[in-house]
Amino acid sequence: MRVRLGLAVLGTATATTLTLVPTAANAAPQAADATSRTGAASSRPVLVGARSGWVSTGVYVERGERFSIRYRSGRWTVDSRSFPWVGPWGYSWRTDEKIFQGCKVRDDRTYGTLLGTIGRHGNIFVVGKGKRFFATRSGVIRLRINDADNCLGDNAGAVRVSVRVLEEEEPA
Repeated sequence: MRVRLGLAVLGTATATTLTLVPTAANAAPQAADATSRTGAASSRPVLVGARSGWVSTGVYVERGERFSIRYRSGRWTVDSRSFPWVGPWGYSWRTDEKIFQGCKVRDDRTYGTLLGTIGRHGNIFVVGKGKRFFATRSGVIRLRINDADNCLGDNAGAVRVSVRVLEEEEPA
């Protein structure tokens, strides 16, 4: 059951709609940026900007669940004036060597690679074009370009992915 509440602030033209999703009393608490667990098998589109740092997908996974992330479209660059636009697989190592080497989130991957994590302090994993993953912890899936926060200013573009929690009976 979902309950929608409208909230109007007196003296302004702003109105906010809140969606309350009741949970079971013994359910694990979800992060504030997580979505409802109903319809877990449905795919959620997510836009990851090259200048955004970590982007919440709004998808909460429990430890042990399987989920998939799939590249759908888009391109980005870590330097819009000097380097080509690439997809979430990132630059070739040959091109990567020409880029300043002090700004990677993961040094073992090329700049421009799509990275992920679960929660705010989880291990950082490589997403690239996407695949199926096994959640090693509970939390909200977050995504970003392999370029450190202090180096995002010259980036441009975005990639669109779909994120989906897999049903238990779906094959790996």
